[in-house]
Amino acid sequence: MLDISVKQMRYAVEIAHCGSINQAAQNLYVTQSSLSKAMKELESTLGYAIFQRTPAGTTVTEEGQAFLEIARQVVYKLEVLERQSQQRNEQLAAMKISIPRATYITYAFTEFFKKIQNREQIQINFSETNSQEAIDNILSRGFQLGIIRYPEFMEENTRRLLHQKHLRVRPIWTFSYMLLVSGESPLAAKDRVSPKDLIGYTELVHGDEESAFLPEPTGGAEQKRIYLYERGSQFDFLTNVPATYMWVSPLPEKVLRQHGLVQIPCPENRYRYSDVLICHEDYPLTGYAKQFYEILLQTKDEIDASL
Repeated sequence: MLDISVKQMRYAVEIAHCGSINQAAQNLYVTQSSLSKAMKELESTLGYAIFQRTPAGTTVTEEGQAFLEIARQVVYKLEVLERQSQQRNEQLAAMKISIPRATYITYAFTEFFKKIQNREQIQINFSETNSQEAIDNILSRGFQLGIIRYPEFMEENTRRLLHQKHLRVRPIWTFSYMLLVSGESPLAAKDRVSPKDLIGYTELVHGDEESAFLPEPTGGAEQKRIYLYERGSQFDFLTNVPATYMWVSPLPEKVLRQHGLVQIPCPENRYRYSDVLICHEDYPLTGYAKQFYEILLQTKDEIDASL
C-alpha cells in the first residue's frame, strides 16, 4: 500500500494550481524547502515525477496529471466530509475558532458562551493566534471559523488571497488603534495623544503579531518595548506599571472600568485596520456560528456608540 498523506495531496494540488513551488509555499504558509521535501518524498513513494522544474516555473508531467486528477477528487471529498461533520457538530454546541489577541472579541465570545452554557454537550476550541495561523487552522486543522486582522490598505490583496483559498469573508469592523494606558498614567488625562507624547514610556507588543504600521515615539529617543505572548499579562503591566502603554483595537467600557484603564485616540495614526470573519466557502454560517457573529457585531456597535 502506498503511504501517501492527504497533506501531500493538498500540497501537490496547490503547486499545480500555482505553477510555482515558491508561490504555492506562500499560499500554504509553509517554507519552500519543506514543500520541496514533501514533494520529493511523494514522488519517491509513487516512483515517478509529478512535476518538472524549469527556469520558467513548475509544470505537471503526464504521469503527474493522472495522479493530480485523483488527488483533487480525494482532497475535495475529504473537505466535504469534514464540513458535513462540522455541520453535525453545530447541534452539539461545537466550535473551533482562531482569533487575534483582541479583547473586544474575547468579550463577545464570553457573552456568546453565557447564552449556550446550559447545553449538555459543549466542545469549543478557542485559539488566540495571528492571521496566518488562523487561515492555516481552517485549511489544515479542521477549524470552522477564524478572525483575521490586516491594514486597510491591504484589503484588495488579502481578499484575493482568501478567495484563492476558497475562504468566504464576512466584515466585522474597520477601526483605528487606540492608545491603552492605566488610569494612573500621566497620559490618562489627555483627550488625544501624538507619538511625541510617548517618549520615555514603554510599549507593550504582542510578540507574534505585526506592529510595523503602528505609530512610534518621535524625537530620537530609543524605543522601549516588552514583547508579550499571553494577552492576559497586558492588563497586569498596564494596571501596575503606569509608564507602559499599548496600541489596541477599541475596548468595551465594561472592560476598561474593570481594569482601571483608559483608551485615547491618536489622530496621527495613518493606518486603519480591518477585522473580518473567515470560513470555508462551503461552510454555512448558521446555528452557533451565526449566533456568535451576531453578538460580535453587537459588541462592535456598542463600543462604537461609546467612543
